[in-house]
Amino acid sequence: MKALLPALFLAIVSVTAVFAKGGPAINEKCPVDGKTVRIIYRVFTDNGTVAFCCVECMETYKKSPASYPVTS
Repeated sequence: MKALLPALFLAIVSVTAVFAKGGPAINEKCPVDGKTVRIIYRVFTDNGTVAFCCVECMETYKKSPASYPVTS
């Protein structure tokens, strides 16, 4: 049991650091197709974290961000 505690602590710290990096997403709907976003698909921009519904939409946005305005 004592060996599991340090591993569990490191896992919690790692997950917290990943989600805290970019802050909350500035949008609730995917800018590419309008579906509800999943925070695991995100891009960090000067204006904040932009989230997407899937990896395909995230990659599409990265190719041409000006084509997809982000609304909150």
